[in-house]
Amino acid sequence: MHTFKRGFFCSDLSIRYPYRDCTITVPMLLLMMLLLPMLFVAVVEIMRICKRFRTRLYLRNLWRAEATFSFGFIATYLTTELAKHAVGRLRPHFFHGCQPRLDDGSSCSDPQNADLYVEQFHCSNHNLSTRQIRELHVSFPSAHSSLSFYSMLLLALYVHGVWRGRGGVRVLRHVLQFLLLMAALCVSLSRVADYWHHWSDVLAGALLGMAYASITAAYVGDLLRHRPRPVGRGSCPPSMTYSHHLHHQLMADNNNSTASAKVHFLAAAASASMTTTTPLDDMQDSDVEDCRGCEDSDDSQDFQVSHEEDGAEKDEEEAYKPPASRPSTPPSDLTHVV
Repeated sequence: MHTFKRGFFCSDLSIRYPYRDCTITVPMLLLMMLLLPMLFVAVVEIMRICKRFRTRLYLRNLWRAEATFSFGFIATYLTTELAKHAVGRLRPHFFHGCQPRLDDGSSCSDPQNADLYVEQFHCSNHNLSTRQIRELHVSFPSAHSSLSFYSMLLLALYVHGVWRGRGGVRVLRHVLQFLLLMAALCVSLSRVADYWHHWSDVLAGALLGMAYASITAAYVGDLLRHRPRPVGRGSCPPSMTYSHHLHHQLMADNNNSTASAKVHFLAAAASASMTTTTPLDDMQDSDVEDCRGCEDSDDSQDFQVSHEEDGAEKDEEEAYKPPASRPSTPPSDLTHVV
């Protein structure tokens, strides 16, 4: 892509800073903001399903997480490079690296060029290659800033989505998120300290990286999806609430029947069949623990009525086996099941 060749004022002091080596080089940036985050995601995915580890499940979750991260990283890089070559802003050490000369052979140090805006010039420093001269014109925005803020913010959102807990566990999660964002900030500020970018370049890169991280987390990785939690001790997940109502319906329809013990067994089987587990349960507190008080006095009364039936039904209950399939709606009379 052709880089826009921007002119400059000879009196512009913002592009007269000395040249300094980069504190964070490009290989270091790729290691810190690409390879290490992908390794971090791979380790976290193992921790999520360590109790019920399945190779196929792990590879599927790992592929989904790594593909989401890579997609946003590539999109951020391409957008940053496009903006760099389209704007063509000069770096703070442009004068020191280029040593520009006007077409008439004069330089900005001559008195007649003090307030001149120069558009036609060439670099007199023959120690620079064509690629190095081109790098002097791609200051805005900062690629180090955009890529580092994208990677660290997306990791912070990823940690927020998979690491659940209360008390000290939540504090540790927030500390880790803070450290990730501070790493991105340190990388970005090093570009200003090394005179490779203006402060506005770093700010624009940071905003660009955070925007892509938010979009990727919300619409590509679905990391910002709201996962409902029980409001109080007496609230239950939807599956448990449904089975709770099914149990009461069956008990009400067969209150005067001698097969109430069998009905209780059917309700318990329906509740067990609707219970599901997810790999996320290994990294967060179980929501089911908050529902220990869901089935209170009403259930205890129904269970007491169920167990006060004739003791002669005990042998039939042990020998009873639930059918492989049952109708979608419970029948009003279940005596034929015995």
